[in-house]
Formats: sequence, structure tokens, C-alpha cells
Amino acid sequence: MILTYGDSEKGLVRRANEDAISMKVDGLYLLADGMGGYDGGQIASSLAVESGARYFSSLPSEKAFSEEGLKEAFCAANRAILAEKRDSPALQSMGTTMVGAAVKGNHLFWAHVGDSRLYRYEAGELTQVTTDHSFVMELVTEGKLTKEEMRRHPRKNEITRAVGIDENMKVDTGSFSLSDGTLILICSDGVSGMVEDEDLARLISGNPRKTKDDLKALASSIMEKVYDAGARDNASLILIQFWN
Repeated sequence: MILTYGDSEKGLVRRANEDAISMKVDGLYLLADGMGGYDGGQIASSLAVESGARYFSSLPSEKAFSEEGLKEAFCAANRAILAEKRDSPALQSMGTTMVGAAVKGNHLFWAHVGDSRLYRYEAGELTQVTTDHSFVMELVTEGKLTKEEMRRHPRKNEITRAVGIDENMKVDTGSFSLSDGTLILICSDGVSGMVEDEDLARLISGNPRKTKDDLKALASSIMEKVYDAGARDNASLILIQFWN
């Protein structure tokens, strides 16, 4: 059994919500965090999830539910944004992060570009599955910065890879099996940048997750934590709960 819930909220600083989520295609979950100003960010994130979902749904099921199928959907989103930029000179700076999961049975396939994240909560532990494509994460990988310092670094919002920037975009992909009770959290940096991983794990472990209402309550608890911390960015999340 799969339970899902998604939410996307405008923060306390930005004047518009430049995030977008898509859960309309059965088994497909997409989240994007746009950049490029008020109009550009909204257009880029919406284009990404809509065109990605449309392409994914056009594929045969056995092709769609694979790392390659999800990667192709991301590439379709990339082409859509690049095409829009060619037609609209005012939107030249737009692009977006994108992270997605495709779930079939007890198997999850994921794809990722940028610094939005996919987490897995299993056996009481929260693990970040994706690796941020960001300037500060490169410093962490090189041992020049700790994860704690990364959160306060003045260049923490600089991403090194995005959808809609390069025709030869690189997409990270992976897959894993879901165990009974596994929870997947997909979120923008408006969530992960405001709430520590330890606090996210504590909120998940302290909330029942047996019904959709339970997931809605968990999402509300996470969002409350985001706003308590100042909600400096838009905040979006998708929860996917797997039970045998």
C-alpha cells in the first residue's frame, strides 16, 4: 500500500511561490524549485514538472518505471525550458532544480538535478539519498567545509547544476527497494535549509503514518517547523509512505 501527500507553500520573504510539485501521474512524484526571478522561477518549475510528467506518461510502463525512463523525462523538461527561453528573451536567466521518484510495487526509481532532495526514512534513520549539486556541497566533499558550516555559508544557495541551462544536462539517477514502513521525503531547500535532518527524523518518528490524514499532519508539522525557523524561501514537500 502506498500513501502520499504533497504541499507547496510561499515562504515569509519571497513574494511568489517559485516551487512546483506534480503528483497527477500514477506512481510519479516530481518537485522543482525555480530560479530566475519572479516570473522566470515560476515558469521554469511549472514547465519542468508538467513537461516531465507528460513525457513520462507517454512511455510504456516498463520503460517509464526505470532509471532511464525517469532520466528521459528530466531531459524532456530540460528541452521544454530551453525552448521557452529561446522564445522569450526576458526569461534567459530561468532554470530550476528538479527531483523525482517513480514507484512501482516495492521499488523506487529516482532522478535529481540541483539541490532539492530525496530522503529515505527506514528503521528509525533518515538518510539523504541525493547529493546536492551545489557550491557548498563541493566544499563539503573536498573536506573544506562541514555540513554544519554549509548551512551558514554565504554561498549556500548557489547550485552547480540545473534544469533548463545546458543542452547536455547531467542527471543523477538511482533505485532501491522499499521495506515495510519506509517513508520517502522529497523536498525543496526551503524545507531542508530551514529544518535540521535530526529534527525531520524526530518529527517523522513521532507521527503515525497509517493514513493520508496522518501524512497531512506530518507535513503540517514539518511546515510549522519551517515557518518557526523564518521560512526564508518557498517550502515544498512530497511524502510517500510504503506499507506491505
